[in-house]
Amino acid sequence: AVYRWGGERDNIARAVNMGWSEQLDSEHVNEPPYVVEIDLILSGLYQSGFEHSVEIAKRFYLSSQAVWQIAVKMRRTEPFVGLTLRGLCGLVETRITE
Repeated sequence: AVYRWGGERDNIARAVNMGWSEQLDSEHVNEPPYVVEIDLILSGLYQSGFEHSVEIAKRFYLSSQAVWQIAVKMRRTEPFVGLTLRGLCGLVETRITE
């Protein structure tokens, strides 16, 4: 999902800062089925004006940055970043059932 737009997976370089309208890489065999569903959630948030939430998720899950690092770099408070991540996780949990 998000890693298709600049994430590091399988040690294959990806384009950085690609737009949401860019074509996705082809699906990988080992990709779990919920990956596209999570991508749709994040793209919907981005298109609805919640770009900061998507950026926080990318920094936390793809770049493995700590909450305090994200807060400093994005000029947000640590509680804001933490609550944003909790909210995103809750959204994913309510929309995706395994």
